[in-house]
Amino acid sequence: MGILRTAVLTGLWGVGGGVASVGVGMAYLWKATSVVPLTKDDQMFRTKTWARYNPNESPALKDDVIKAVPLSKIRAELRNDEAALTLEFCRGVWSRWAFHGHSILQERYDKPPGTDDNLWRTSELAIAKFNKGLRFSNHFEVVENVGNEIVVRCGGSPLEPGPRKSDGLIFLSAKIDPEQQHAVFHFKSALFSSSAPKVKDEPHPIPPLMVFLHEAYVRMLTQSAMKNVAA
Repeated sequence: MGILRTAVLTGLWGVGGGVASVGVGMAYLWKATSVVPLTKDDQMFRTKTWARYNPNESPALKDDVIKAVPLSKIRAELRNDEAALTLEFCRGVWSRWAFHGHSILQERYDKPPGTDDNLWRTSELAIAKFNKGLRFSNHFEVVENVGNEIVVRCGGSPLEPGPRKSDGLIFLSAKIDPEQQHAVFHFKSALFSSSAPKVKDEPHPIPPLMVFLHEAYVRMLTQSAMKNVAA
């Protein structure tokens, strides 16, 4: 939690600037993005990827950050191509200011043997294709890329391919609505313990502070990515 707390506070300071930057940053992010809880009926939970990584249906902290942007404010070459727009959104999530501090902390404090094939710099992530199998920062691995949706496993290290005490999935996508003339970006995430025994109708065990930090961070990652697709 220490790395996440530091990354969030650094990001909020950067958003706001000045003495009251953390409060200003929080107010801006909460106004600029929407977060809704995910229900069990969401398509995310019907995928083979979800079944593979959470086979016991462990309780999860799950939500969806939503950002709608007029097509007129998106780069012209991305306005009719969901796969290209999703890729640029994904690149923006992991290569801009919101993830920059996190990436530096991971490289400095969490770079064990066996991670030489990881990407560690945001400059590398800015041009990555995010193909299945890409690993970065010893914390993230692309486990699916179907063009208009990219799925990243998080919560632990890719060096642990099996069940983990701390696990998670992130589903990134961009949907173009030509009738409404806007694009809708989704940052869906779920945090859970894939190694926990199977339980039924239990709430997720994540403490309130972690819930707050998670929500602030996913809002930051989504909002920072918008610069990557902007006209």
